[in-house]
Amino acid sequence: MTSKVIVVGGGYAGVSAATSLAEQGFQVDLLESRGSLGGRVYSTAPSESFPAPVDNGPHLFMGCYHETLRLFARLNVPGPFHWVDPLGLYWLDPGGKKLSLKCAPLPSPLHLAFGLLTTDAFPFPEKILLARALGVFSKKPFKLPSGMETVAQFLDHSGQGPYSRERFWIPICNAVMNVSPATAPIQGLGEVLKRMFFGSRRDSAVAIAAQPLSGVGFPQVEEFLKTRGGTVSFHEGVQGFNAGSKNFELNTRSGKTYTGDSLIWAVPPSSLSLLWPKGNWPAVEALPRLGKSPILSVHVILSKTVMDEHFAGLPGANFEWVFNRNKNWGWHPAPQNLGGGEGQAQYLSFTASAADKLAKQTEKELVDLALKELKDRCPAARDAQVLHAKVTREMAATFIWNKETDRLRPGPETPFPQVFLAGDWTNTGLPATIEGACLSGHRAAEKVREYLGKNK
Repeated sequence: MTSKVIVVGGGYAGVSAATSLAEQGFQVDLLESRGSLGGRVYSTAPSESFPAPVDNGPHLFMGCYHETLRLFARLNVPGPFHWVDPLGLYWLDPGGKKLSLKCAPLPSPLHLAFGLLTTDAFPFPEKILLARALGVFSKKPFKLPSGMETVAQFLDHSGQGPYSRERFWIPICNAVMNVSPATAPIQGLGEVLKRMFFGSRRDSAVAIAAQPLSGVGFPQVEEFLKTRGGTVSFHEGVQGFNAGSKNFELNTRSGKTYTGDSLIWAVPPSSLSLLWPKGNWPAVEALPRLGKSPILSVHVILSKTVMDEHFAGLPGANFEWVFNRNKNWGWHPAPQNLGGGEGQAQYLSFTASAADKLAKQTEKELVDLALKELKDRCPAARDAQVLHAKVTREMAATFIWNKETDRLRPGPETPFPQVFLAGDWTNTGLPATIEGACLSGHRAAEKVREYLGKNK
C-alpha cells in the first residue's frame, strides 16, 4: 500500500519536499492557504495602474543553487534562466562611471582571480585584500579566528577597503543575508561564498529568471503531483493540528480533515508557532523570536532606455540593485498604452534588502528615492519620464539571522516522529534564500522516507 504524505505550504520548501516524495512513489497531498503556489516568491499580473507583470521582489539564482536546479530538472522546467557564465558584475558609480568585474572562462578559482586582477571596480591594494579575504572560504571546512561572529568583524579583521566594502561586501551581504554586516553571521555568508567561488566555475554563474517568478516551475507542480496520485488543494489554510506518537490530524478552513502516514510543515515560523499544540515543544514556541526582515522593491516604466545590462549594482545607494525587465523577460511596451514609439520605454525594478528604515516611507518617497539614486549614477536617466510606478513590500521576507536567532533554528525533526519541518528559516546552514528553502524541503523529504521505511 502506498504511503500518504501531507505537505502544508506551497512555497519552494513545500514544493521541493512534495515533488521529491512524489517522484519516489509516495502519494502526496499539498495544502496551500493561498490561491497559487510560490509563497513569498510570486508575481502579479498587469493592471490598469501598472501595465506589466510585477515580481514581489527581484530574485537572482546562481549555479551553486544545486537543490533549486534539482527541483527545476525534476519538473522539466523549459529554459528558465538567462545564464551569465562566466560571472560578470556591473556597477553604476555616482557621477555616471560604469565599472565591471568580468571573470574568465577558466576553471575555478582561476576565473575569479582573473576577474579580480582585471576589474576596474577596486584599486590594486584592495584587490589583494579582497582576494585574501575570499581565499579564507576556499578551505573545507573554512576556519575563522576565535570570537569572530559578524561580517563586520571579518571585514575589519581582513582590512577591507572602502571600495570593496561599498561595491562588494555590503551589497552581497545585504542581498544574501537580508541583514546588515553588523548583524549577519560571517559563518553563514562564508558558506555562501564558499559555494559560489570555490566549487566549479558554473557555481558562480548568475542566473536571471527569463519570465516573472510565478511562471518559473510552479505551473508544472499540480500536474506533476496529479500524475503520481497526489493533489494540490488551494485555499486550504490549516486551522487546527493535533498529533500523537504515530497519528496526526489537520482541520482546514474549508471544514475538511486531513491525515496520512507522515506530515511536513513548510509554513512561516510565525504560522507554525500559532498552530502547534501548546506546551508540547519549547522550540516552536520560541519561533516568533526569529523576527522579520523586509525587502522593498520599486518598479518603474520609464519613457526611454537607460541601461542595457540584465542588472547592475548601485554602490552606496539604498536600492543596491536594479534589474532590466526588458532584457530579463523580453518585455516590450504597447505604444498605445505608454505614449511613445514601440520599444522605447524601459521597465526597471529596484531592490533594497534589510530595508527596515525604508519600510516606513511612503510609495512616492520610495519612488523618488530610487529614481534619484539611478539618476546620480546613470546620466541617460536624467531626462527620462516616469510613465508608471509601483512599490512592493515583503515585510516578512526573511527571519533576522544573528547570533541569538541562529540557536533558534530547528532541524527537520520534531517531537512527533512522523512530523517534519521545512523552510528557509530551519537549520540548513544557509541564509533564507530560495536555495535554503529547496535544501530544507529535500532534507525533510529524506527524513520522511527514512521514517516510513522503518515503519512499514
